[in-house]
Amino acid sequence: MKKLLRAWLVSAALLGIGTYCLGQEPGTSPAGIAEKEIVALQEELAEAGEASSSSRMRRAYKGILRDAEDLLEASPAAPNRWRVLDVVFRSQKRLFALENSQENRDALLRTCAELAGAPDEFADLRLEADLLISERELSAKNADVKERATALAELIGRYRDTPGEAKSLMMASQIAPKLEAFDLEMQILRTMQARFADHPGVIEFRRKSLAAGRIEALFRGTFTRADGTSLSFPIDRLGHPCIMVFWSKRTTGFDVALKQINEYQERYPDRFGFYSFNLDGLADGGEATLRSLGLDWTTLLLPGGKNSQTFRTYGRREPVSILVNAYGYTLLTPTNNYGRGHGGKVNPYKFDDVRITSERYLAQLQSLFIGDFLVADSDVPDSGALAAPLRAIADCFVPEPMRYRLTPREALANYRKAAKLCGEAIAKHPQAPDLWRVRNRKIIALVGMWKLSAEPEHLGQAVEEARTSMATPLPAGADLVPRFCLAKAALRAGEADAKSILSDLIGAGGGTSEAIAAACILALDANSRELHDHYRGILLDKHAEDRAIWPVLAFLRDRFHTMDLLKVKLSRPERRIRVRYGELESPRAYAVNHGLDPMTRRLPDIALRTLDGAPLNLPQDNEGKLTLLLFVEPPADPEADFPVRLDGKGNPTKNDPLRNVMGYAFECAERHIHKEVEVVAAFLCDDADRVRSLMEKNEWPCRAALVPDGLHNPMVRQLGVLSADRIPNVFVLRRDGTIAWHASGFVYKSDFGYPFAIRLAMKVHIELCDTELAYKALVAGEFEEAKRIFSGPFLPEKDERYRWRGPRFHGRALANMGLEDWEAALADIDTAIETHRKEFDLAEGKPSESLLGMRRARASILEGLGREEEAGAEREAAAAEAAAYRVTIYDRFHRRLEEWRREADK
Repeated sequence: MKKLLRAWLVSAALLGIGTYCLGQEPGTSPAGIAEKEIVALQEELAEAGEASSSSRMRRAYKGILRDAEDLLEASPAAPNRWRVLDVVFRSQKRLFALENSQENRDALLRTCAELAGAPDEFADLRLEADLLISERELSAKNADVKERATALAELIGRYRDTPGEAKSLMMASQIAPKLEAFDLEMQILRTMQARFADHPGVIEFRRKSLAAGRIEALFRGTFTRADGTSLSFPIDRLGHPCIMVFWSKRTTGFDVALKQINEYQERYPDRFGFYSFNLDGLADGGEATLRSLGLDWTTLLLPGGKNSQTFRTYGRREPVSILVNAYGYTLLTPTNNYGRGHGGKVNPYKFDDVRITSERYLAQLQSLFIGDFLVADSDVPDSGALAAPLRAIADCFVPEPMRYRLTPREALANYRKAAKLCGEAIAKHPQAPDLWRVRNRKIIALVGMWKLSAEPEHLGQAVEEARTSMATPLPAGADLVPRFCLAKAALRAGEADAKSILSDLIGAGGGTSEAIAAACILALDANSRELHDHYRGILLDKHAEDRAIWPVLAFLRDRFHTMDLLKVKLSRPERRIRVRYGELESPRAYAVNHGLDPMTRRLPDIALRTLDGAPLNLPQDNEGKLTLLLFVEPPADPEADFPVRLDGKGNPTKNDPLRNVMGYAFECAERHIHKEVEVVAAFLCDDADRVRSLMEKNEWPCRAALVPDGLHNPMVRQLGVLSADRIPNVFVLRRDGTIAWHASGFVYKSDFGYPFAIRLAMKVHIELCDTELAYKALVAGEFEEAKRIFSGPFLPEKDERYRWRGPRFHGRALANMGLEDWEAALADIDTAIETHRKEFDLAEGKPSESLLGMRRARASILEGLGREEEAGAEREAAAAEAAAYRVTIYDRFHRRLEEWRREADK
């Protein structure tokens, strides 16, 4: 493997692995070798690589080695000697690439052995030495490629959570394909995406060295505005999509390009923040040029221009615009796919509409990042000097879901008004015992002003207010808002690791649900899906109905949010990039949630009224029934019907999400063969006559109910009802009152036919509910009932999307066995086997475990019919070895049926 070793050394040097922002930053060295001596060596090494000939390079590298060895000899125990050894290693590596001699090889391996002893804080320096030592050991025992791949995987594992992890992944990604370890290569790429989506060096490496087609990356960096203010991305702009533009005046047609990019500002006013990065080194960052073109973009200075790490990571060409979403993520396109010019009719800077998220979705995120939930529902005293000011201040914090319908300008005006009122109350009543209530609201108002205006000075004011509040005696729990603010500031400044900051917040907050909810949201500021999911699990497990955190719980449960959390929303063609990283579910599959993440929450007790004024209490009044509960918001105009969408010619279209969803519910109820599905339309208003009129106009054949106080009813916040004026919010309720499926009013734009996915979800979850009910009847020995339910719930459609026909016929066959109706049982099991073979396209001679289980049941049925010879042949066939297939939700149900049959046969 000597050739492999030398080839790897050469390729590593040429690729520059380890130079992508991974080096040690100059700073104060520990006692030992002087910093200036180390820096001088590093500069000499850089200059040696630019020598005009190989002979001059060799002389330069040998000179560097002599100087480095003198330093090491003078300070053999210096704690920073590893940095000098790194210079020695890199010099010897380059010298070996130029002069492949045994002497150079031996010297390099001796340095490797010494450098391999470096502590974890220098893991990035010892990595290549570890690799070379591993290569030597593997070569000595003539290891095959499989052994080498195993060794490489183990080495990557040793570097996890060390400064050398990113570098280990980059180097391993180059080695794995040479070992034909393609599964390992995929795992490496997935790890890069999951753990280093925000690492500029890794991003640049993936784009340049791996020729990655499209990359989801976090836009991270701190930049100075033309007025001297520093903006930190993504935290300063979380909740706000931004368009980052790299451009140069030297490029012909740049002015046309910038105006094309600005079309999004004209099309979606105030939806995006536009940030300009001029690459020409202009003193004003190109601000004067932008203004002359009529562009009111924020100008950010970019020292180094095209040579800056920011441009090399995110730009790589110009002019270019990059859409950064509300979480700070962007989709980077291939580096060589820039064939379109600026003069055509099609805008070359057009983004896929999938990534243009709705204003209500953004408003919800903004409200959560600001921390409205910490003060919006907090108590206001009935008496005292602060009672009146607090009521006025509280009016500025609009509760959800109406908060999510405010424009950014309206929300900002409310925060400014709240901050002003709070300041006046603090000045007028400085000794009031409840002053902490005012300070908490002022802190959140200032955080809101920071988030909505992109002015970090407001965060500074919030921090000052938080520290002032913390310096006073506070009742239990009153310090959460100040600590929330200080944690945000600490995350922005990078003062400590996110886990410590959030753990400290929860500890100081006494582990309350509010403290955990605050940490769960702050984890998104820290770009940590791992921490967010950890706290999410705690909240949904232990605090699932806590009123104080309803806005957070609604966000955590909404699958529209969880689908693309800390990710980019992708179009259908783009989803293949996620398949590479192991994510296989389409947005439609994720929305339908069939076999992915079962919902088990019981519907909280809610009190509705019928149109006649009678109470309708759910889920109690519908116990034992399958229920489709749809929340609908009538139009604002009391005389209006629900709007009808028109095409370009003014004719009604079929693209009517609200009526379509209602129609899907009625269809499910009508097609259920046992007529055991009830549809309840819960209107968010108190006007029974108006609801009657709407029901009659639209000919809706279902039970109608009123939600007292409409959008102001607490159940709206508790259930997370959102945008019910656009799409009905659907709850599929099992017979025991638990929620089988739920969808809010957000639209999954990246799939064809939404909200057709709602129809699919209603149908399949009703089928799941009935299948489970039939299984329970089977286990209870209620064979007639099991047979009846397994016979439904729907007649077959031409286009069946899900594969419950086989399991249902398998279950009905077992019910018929229990009834000793052997002929019917045989017909059913034959249908189940045929359906399974057809739907799962099993390879000839390679039966699945589910198929073999059904054949064992068939053998028992044949015995019941007295057909012993056929039964023996069937048992022999069922004794075959099962082939390995991916286990599906259907396979799991088949196995449950077989396990019951075996127990029943004992």
